[in-house]
Amino acid sequence: MASRKEQKEAARERRLAEERARQQRAARARRMQMLGGVLVGAVVVIVALIAISSGGGGGGTTTVPKPNSPQARQAVATVDKLLAGIPQQGNTLGSPSAKVTVTEFGDLVCPICRDFALGAENQLIANDVRAGRVKLVYRGLETASATANNSMFVPGQVAARAAGEQNRAWYYIELFYHEQGDELQSYVTPAYLDGLAEQVPGLDYAKWTADRQSSALTAQVRADGAAAASAGYNSTPTIVVSGPKAQAPAIVGATSYASLESAIKSVS
Repeated sequence: MASRKEQKEAARERRLAEERARQQRAARARRMQMLGGVLVGAVVVIVALIAISSGGGGGGTTTVPKPNSPQARQAVATVDKLLAGIPQQGNTLGSPSAKVTVTEFGDLVCPICRDFALGAENQLIANDVRAGRVKLVYRGLETASATANNSMFVPGQVAARAAGEQNRAWYYIELFYHEQGDELQSYVTPAYLDGLAEQVPGLDYAKWTADRQSSALTAQVRADGAAAASAGYNSTPTIVVSGPKAQAPAIVGATSYASLESAIKSVS
């Protein structure tokens, strides 16, 4: 019987394989970065139980840390250091006058999106976005959520956009990725989303709670999915870089900062 870790890595590997095939058909295979290999073979139930109880299953938590826990405080400090002082409006991070726009179609439950967010994307924020050269837009596209959190995909995306009503969407998005749970577990609950909101610096929680009921925000999330489908995007993250000269071919997967810089240069 496969352990939870093996199931998780197998799910991730299947998604990576699908993305690689799409990239090859679109002549973008060179942009794909391979993520870790899949563990093979069967294990007995007792080994699986030991792995789970010892925390050896790896890769995230199933419940959000309490807002005042050491883990949550560390995540908030890291995110605040990254984002403090950068303009935000709705789901856009960065100066409105930035010449280049980088749009991420992502799923907050997707571990590949997390790898991108905490790697190349954070470098982009620290360097290009903070300097005013690039603005970053987040749009939702359901992929990993379909495994165990399908019913919470839209509420999760709306929760981030509700934070955006107070110019705090990127705090919410970053905290979600920092505290992301196991994609095979149904961990995204109203309590989980509330717990993240309680950690966002300066967020008016009562207003956020009211804004989450907005049908307009739900419509925006639905529109993201329709736009992705119209453009032929079906993997996350899909990154679109556009500027004064052109729009670069979409980048799929946890790409490198160097690849982002190359695309930005090509459209600037």
